[in-house]
Amino acid sequence: MTVIKRLNVNTFTTEEDNDAFIAALTEMWNNWSGPTSPSKISVDINKDRNNPLRMTAFVTIEGEDAMLAVNEWSKSIVLPIRNKFKHENLMIDADLVATVEK
Repeated sequence: MTVIKRLNVNTFTTEEDNDAFIAALTEMWNNWSGPTSPSKISVDINKDRNNPLRMTAFVTIEGEDAMLAVNEWSKSIVLPIRNKFKHENLMIDADLVATVEK
């Protein structure tokens, strides 16, 4: 099964906006039921330790159908909320080629 790692980095103009979006994003992920297939989706939401204006969301997606579900959900639910704040965004999608654990 294909494993896709998505990294979203958002940098806001105020720490308050960053905190508000982190809270909203956490609630949105907790309330989303996700795809009904056996595909798996997980997310790690982080606030940057060195820059309180920046947050990251690391999303791990197993399966193409899950990727499509995340994309549709993000477009209809996440982006309208995020776009209420002034921000910069970087998104990287990558195919997982190796996991190293030590």
